[in-house]
Amino acid sequence: MKILILGGTGGLGSDCRNVLGREHEVICPGKEDVDVVSWDVVIEAFDSLSPDIVLNCVGFTNLEACEADAFTVRKINVEGPRNLAQSSARFGCKIVHVSCGHVFDGRKGMPQPYFEDDAPNPLSAYGRSKLESETAVRGNSPNYIIVRSNWLYGIHGNNPIKSLLRHAVLGGSTPMRLPNDRFGAPTWSHRLALQVRELLNKDGRGSYHATSSGYCSPFELAQHVLKKLKLDAPIEPCSLKDLSIGHLLPVNCVLENRLSKKQGVNVMVDWEKDLDTFLEQFGDQLIEEARP
Repeated sequence: MKILILGGTGGLGSDCRNVLGREHEVICPGKEDVDVVSWDVVIEAFDSLSPDIVLNCVGFTNLEACEADAFTVRKINVEGPRNLAQSSARFGCKIVHVSCGHVFDGRKGMPQPYFEDDAPNPLSAYGRSKLESETAVRGNSPNYIIVRSNWLYGIHGNNPIKSLLRHAVLGGSTPMRLPNDRFGAPTWSHRLALQVRELLNKDGRGSYHATSSGYCSPFELAQHVLKKLKLDAPIEPCSLKDLSIGHLLPVNCVLENRLSKKQGVNVMVDWEKDLDTFLEQFGDQLIEEARP
């Protein structure tokens, strides 16, 4: 298959490029070549490249920036996916669109997870844009996969684990404050790329949750990383309400991969298992990258 990946230089996009490129022809144009918010550019790309699959990893994800810039977040997170979905339908290819758990309000009592068919109720402009993007994909393409994930980390791009390690390496006495009353499953972007590959190979269709199993708080995640890498850094627990963006963050971010399990295509594993593997492979590199 020929797979067109948009956002192929980001964290998830890079891992998808590496994983899918082992079995398929993968094309990863830069934003300067294919800007998803431009209908004419998207149509021209589909016409010239003739992909079988388009994978959309493009997204405006900064929560505070999304609150402040409604125009840009709608252009990138809603109009872009709509353009890709409409083009996919016109050229007869499948679209895979990456979404997230911010479409839910997180008010479900722990440890109850969110299922694919639970009613969404986003708290933030970012969450609303991701919900609208899902609606745009479902409404404009008959052959789609929507993949919701959460708390991604990996060797490419920025993520909370890299921020933690920068804090640990730079030192200082000011503790990093991390909530201990918010819960989700840290998910390795490489593992998510493997899940996307499995869904494509089995011709999956519909909306899927795809996160690691189990859950922890951001504070527990930081403790695990520091212990695994034998680093000493000042961190302290706090409440979500103590953070400036706390009101924008769902408390319960736990997603259940019910549909992929039902279809026998779930490849996700426990968050601690994947995180330990990731840190064993890339810990030294991450620490070195964190040095000034």
